[in-house]
Amino acid sequence: MTLEDLTKPNLVLLLGLGALSVAVPKMLPDMRPSVKSAIKFGLALFSESEGEAEADLIQSLVAATLAQIQKELSGPGSEPERRARVRRNIARFKDKARKRADRWASDEPGRRRSYRRHVAGLESALAARKQHADPDTQDIIEDAFVALAEGY
Repeated sequence: MTLEDLTKPNLVLLLGLGALSVAVPKMLPDMRPSVKSAIKFGLALFSESEGEAEADLIQSLVAATLAQIQKELSGPGSEPERRARVRRNIARFKDKARKRADRWASDEPGRRRSYRRHVAGLESALAARKQHADPDTQDIIEDAFVALAEGY
């Protein structure tokens, strides 16, 4: 089981919680308010932890991609070769971001939001990197922004 598996909804667990939330108040009517608030708290906690897990996974993908881009920027080769290698890294990032978005979200708007969170994280990291780059490297980073913006 991976950390990404924790962000997937568990149908059996949700059905069990639903059945428990219906059965306990009928068996113990005095416990109804307590059970109701405990279930609400549990669902809120689950939702919050799911969002934090997604943010951590996005950040780790962004950091790994940025490290690889940095390696390509400082590596050997002509400017067009380095630009092409950076574009390949952007394409791999987008592919992973799409796969994660498909796994995490159940509908198309949710997938798009998840994908946009990935892209926004990398855009932010690239913008910070661009501020400290020499002019030749800034041009390659600008091209990375263009590659990142192409398509969904």
